[in-house]
Amino acid sequence: MRQILLLIVLLIGVGAFAQNRVNYSQYMHNHQIFNPAYVEHETNLGGSVLYRRQWMGIEGTPQTFIGNVFYGFRGHNFNVQFLQDQITVFKHLEIGGSYSYAIKLGRNTQMSFGIKASYNQQSGNYDQLTFYEGSDPYMTGSFKFTDVNFGAGMFVRSKHWHVGLGAPYLFNNGNVGPSSKMFGDLTYQHFFLTGGYRFVDEYYFKFYPTAMIKWTKGSPLAINADMNFILRERFWASAGYRIDNTVILSAGIILWENFKIIYSYDLGLGKVNRYGGMTHEVSMGYGMSMFKNSFTKRKYVKRNMWRKKPRRSRWK
Repeated sequence: MRQILLLIVLLIGVGAFAQNRVNYSQYMHNHQIFNPAYVEHETNLGGSVLYRRQWMGIEGTPQTFIGNVFYGFRGHNFNVQFLQDQITVFKHLEIGGSYSYAIKLGRNTQMSFGIKASYNQQSGNYDQLTFYEGSDPYMTGSFKFTDVNFGAGMFVRSKHWHVGLGAPYLFNNGNVGPSSKMFGDLTYQHFFLTGGYRFVDEYYFKFYPTAMIKWTKGSPLAINADMNFILRERFWASAGYRIDNTVILSAGIILWENFKIIYSYDLGLGKVNRYGGMTHEVSMGYGMSMFKNSFTKRKYVKRNMWRKKPRRSRWK
């Protein structure tokens, strides 16, 4: 039974791997992954890591690890990313770098533009598969090939809203090798449209709905809609829905300033979930300025600091 499930997931995974990238439950915390123009405001140096395990309970299901480090000064921002994605016997390794520049459009509005370059390596080992009857000539041995891709993005944020358009992979890379006869190109154009509006902005309670639309050539449109809450600028909670019939629940804590730890639980309501477990995603790092008023910094001033002390008269 396990081999049958593995082969089913493999066939699903090959189609998804060939035309789509991994879905991110915590896209609102990891814009750097898919939008090179995103800028973190409240710190010049930082980073984050994310781990995602999909459909736990089925052997060979997707698991992803992502890390990034960023540095910015005077509107210039640099970001280095590392991504490792694996599904069954297929592995994808990506190392990329991006640059963005931010300009002010108004007192509380800022626009940034970004570009990205990435090195990608695809590999697989069909000999790790188990078949009941014979074997497929296209599913023997192993393969490995590399390519380079480029991306771009735009991001606009104001005091209470944000909107961004990211295209981390602008070109379709044609892969040459025996594996291409089976599933063709592995890298397709991807476009991510994100946005959000903060309806409630108080210290004790913030309500900030967000949404993401992902379009990929040859794949169904992916849409996420999430209701995000921040309590006392310390606790994070979120509930959302993805149109592939998935409910997403998130919770987290902001330890100090912008350092956060967020956990997400994807409850799939489709057929795949009946044969396996749930999807888990956890991330940690910097990146809460978008959910705060990043254009007004707090100033802690003693009450009597600017009061002039009365002079003592020498004549009494």
